[in-house]
Amino acid sequence: MTKIIDGKKIAGTILAGLKKQISKLPKNQKPVLAVILIGNNPASRLYVSLKEKRAKDVGINFQKYLFPASASQTKILDLIKKLNQDPSVSAILVQLPLPKKFNTDKIISTIDPRKDADGIHPENLSLLSAGQKPVVLPATACAAATILNSLKTNLKNKSVAVIGKSQIAGLPIYYYLKNKCRQIAIYDRATKNLAAKTNQADIVIVAIGQPKFITQKYLKPGAIVIDIGINKLNNKTVGDVDFHQVKGLCSAITPVPGGVGPITIAILLQNTLKLHQQFNNGTI
Repeated sequence: MTKIIDGKKIAGTILAGLKKQISKLPKNQKPVLAVILIGNNPASRLYVSLKEKRAKDVGINFQKYLFPASASQTKILDLIKKLNQDPSVSAILVQLPLPKKFNTDKIISTIDPRKDADGIHPENLSLLSAGQKPVVLPATACAAATILNSLKTNLKNKSVAVIGKSQIAGLPIYYYLKNKCRQIAIYDRATKNLAAKTNQADIVIVAIGQPKFITQKYLKPGAIVIDIGINKLNNKTVGDVDFHQVKGLCSAITPVPGGVGPITIAILLQNTLKLHQQFNNGTI
C-alpha cells in the first residue's frame, strides 16, 4: 500500500511549535522576515502570499517589497544592502525564479549569509558541501530530510538519486544527504540513460521543472519518491512526477500540491526564527 505523504500535516506540526516559541518573545522582539518579489510570475506571487499568511499565523512580522520586472538590478541590490544593515530585520528572502534579465547568483550572494532565510547563499552552500552545518539548512533540502525522517527512513542502507542540479533544490539536497546515505548520485534531464540509473535507487528526489517527466520506467518498485517540482499544466498544478501513473509502484510519494511545498514554507519560517535567535544572542 503506497503511503501518500501529507505535507500539510507535517508542516502544521512545525508551525505549531514555532507559534509556541514565538508567543513567548516580547512584542518588540518578534522575528522579521523581509521578502523581495520581482515581476509578475503568478506562482511566485502565490508563494509569497502563502509565506505571508503562514508568517502572520505564527507571529513573524512580514515585510514585502514588490518590484516590476522593469526595475533595475542596482535598485534590488541597494535594497538588500539596506536590509543587511537593518538590525530589526532577522532574515531576507528573494523569491525565485527571477525574471531573465537579473543575475540570480549576484543577487543571492549580496544577501548577508547570516540573514539568508532560504539557506542558499554560496557561503552557506559551501559549508554544507564540505560536510559542515550552516546556521540554517537550505529550506528545500531540510523539507526533503523532514519527509524522510517522518517515514523513519534508515538512510545508511539506502541509495538516493537526485534529479536536478539547481542551487535552490537539487544541489543542497545532494550536499546534505551525501554523507548520510549508502550511495548518492545527482543527475539532470541531459543525463544519458537516466531511467537506467534512477531505477536502481531506493529514494528518488526530483526537481527539474518538467511536468510529469518521471514515469514508471525511472523508478524501482518500492522506491520512496519526493517530488519538488511545481508546474502549471492545463490550469492544474502538477509535479515533475506523473503521480497517478507511478503511485502504485512506490512505497511512499509526495503529492503536488500538498507535499513538499507546505513543509518548505514551514522550514523557511523556522530558519527565520533561528537567524533571529542568533542575532539576539549577540553572535552576529
